[in-house]
Amino acid sequence: MHLSTRQLIEAKELAAGLLEELGLEAYVFGVEPRDGRFEVHVERALADGWQTVTLWIDPDDLARLRTDERVRTVLLQNWRERLAASQQPGSASP
Repeated sequence: MHLSTRQLIEAKELAAGLLEELGLEAYVFGVEPRDGRFEVHVERALADGWQTVTLWIDPDDLARLRTDERVRTVLLQNWRERLAASQQPGSASP
């Protein structure tokens, strides 16, 4: 699947909004196409240093994320769980 520049821009905008909604305090992020989807690399400050977590956006969900509350809620929940799991002792972040 070819991911367009327009889709990448949209994925970056959506990721920014979703990360803000999650209430992260100190973070930087980048979005890049990989394996037919978008990887969202989040570097965030934790009490003991910085951590990198990889999240994903499916290109098929891009348009629906703006208009379908269920799709948005599911993605936010998945990201919330992934971020919480990455804070557990002994967890590795890809």
